[in-house]
Amino acid sequence: MRPDLLSEVMGLPPTERLELIEALWDTLSPGEFPVTEEERRALDQRIAEMETSPGDESPWSEVKARLAERRS
Repeated sequence: MRPDLLSEVMGLPPTERLELIEALWDTLSPGEFPVTEEERRALDQRIAEMETSPGDESPWSEVKARLAERRS
């Protein structure tokens, strides 16, 4: 990465940096994310667990609340 580009980006306010991250993220396609065999096995295992026990999931609001509780 060009050092001058990174310096320019770091000079942006946090909200603009987040907007830039989102815009860059939207330019990527799934094929551009390399997944290792270990990651693929972990993902396959999680999908299998989800399909085997579909009622074990928690809504995002509950997960977020539990994480916030751990931080305090």
